[in-house]
Amino acid sequence: MKVNLKETKRLFTVRLDEPVIRDLKLLSVDLDKPISDLLAEAISDLVRKHGRTEVVYSTVATETKKGKK
Repeated sequence: MKVNLKETKRLFTVRLDEPVIRDLKLLSVDLDKPISDLLAEAISDLVRKHGRTEVVYSTVATETKKGKK
C-alpha cells in the first residue's frame, strides 16, 4: 500500500533533546535542505525498516526522481 502525502501537510510537534535538535539543524545547513525534508526522509526509512507500509513523501519522491546519488 502506498500513501502519497504530496498534497496534504499538517503540523506535527515533537519534543527532542537539545543535542538532537542541534545535530538536525547543523545537518540541515550542511545539506542545504529544510529540516522537514530531513525528518520526512528519516521517517520514511524508519517505516520501511519496520515493514509497516511503503510511504511516498513528496520530498523523498522528488529526490528519487532527480536521480540523487
